[in-house]
Amino acid sequence: MRNLEQDHSSRLFRAAADADRGSTLDADYLERWLLADEQKSKGQRTEMSFEQYLGPDHVRHYFHYINPFRYPDWFGGRLKGLTQASLERDRAVLERLGLEAVGPNGNVLDLENIARYNAQDYRLMRFYPMPRRMQVETVLDFGAGHGRQANLLFREGADPVRLIAIDAIEASYLTQRAYYTGLGLDLAEYVEARDAGEDFDVASLLDSHDVVHLPTWRFDLVPDDSVDLLCTVQVLKELPRELVPWAIGHFARVVHPGGALYVRDHPQDHRPNQMPVEELLAAAGFVLEFAPQVADRRDIHGVPRIYRRLDPGLLYRPPTPWKRG
Repeated sequence: MRNLEQDHSSRLFRAAADADRGSTLDADYLERWLLADEQKSKGQRTEMSFEQYLGPDHVRHYFHYINPFRYPDWFGGRLKGLTQASLERDRAVLERLGLEAVGPNGNVLDLENIARYNAQDYRLMRFYPMPRRMQVETVLDFGAGHGRQANLLFREGADPVRLIAIDAIEASYLTQRAYYTGLGLDLAEYVEARDAGEDFDVASLLDSHDVVHLPTWRFDLVPDDSVDLLCTVQVLKELPRELVPWAIGHFARVVHPGGALYVRDHPQDHRPNQMPVEELLAAAGFVLEFAPQVADRRDIHGVPRIYRRLDPGLLYRPPTPWKRG
């Protein structure tokens, strides 16, 4: 198992950020993000540390952090199989990493609550039939949290996929690294490759690994039109304001025409950055395809939406009116 300890992992992440300063296409984004993260760390502090990685134990802290959010069973018990599969895999992760299913304050973690969250996202991303040309093979998880989307994507019997995971917050990024390792996934890790002086060719790495993991400021490494489904949960409305258009611009670049964007957040009552996300998505060529009429936080925690990147070749064109000769 790779070295997941706090000092080693933090050194890798910070060394990669230092090495990339001034040498990447998105160096300006790197500086803006790290500055925003530094300012956040000086602001309000909670029991969840986003700015300091705690080693593999951070997986347990992440579970503890999201536990208080209740995820109502909007599907009425129809996701029991997916929920159970996710629950068993999270238990296996904790065991493999040598962690107990208790929070940092000694409370028992409600892993089933987290598993229900995972199961809902997995099913909602595949909520209705798609033509074969829209089948999902390559997924990009933007702002991947602790990496939970990988849980069901790589369960036994799931359709084969390739996952790109992206994050720029040190604690989250390194927690994902630990979680993917705990899932037993074959991980192509940018900060390790950067440390070893190796090239990081995302396209070729996707062919040989389960997960390709890179920091957000290296979004430029993801090839154009290479992603079938991009998911971002509780992220876009919390980014620093100036970084939202940057991120959405990359979404439009990497999601191929006809590809999908899955967003889940609180569109009405949680807008800390006050950015017009829906308008920016529309301007970038994403068309809203699915949005259920649900009561947020009562029927479901976070309203799911699916956008489709506009494919001009698929636009409906009314037939030319018939004219008498």
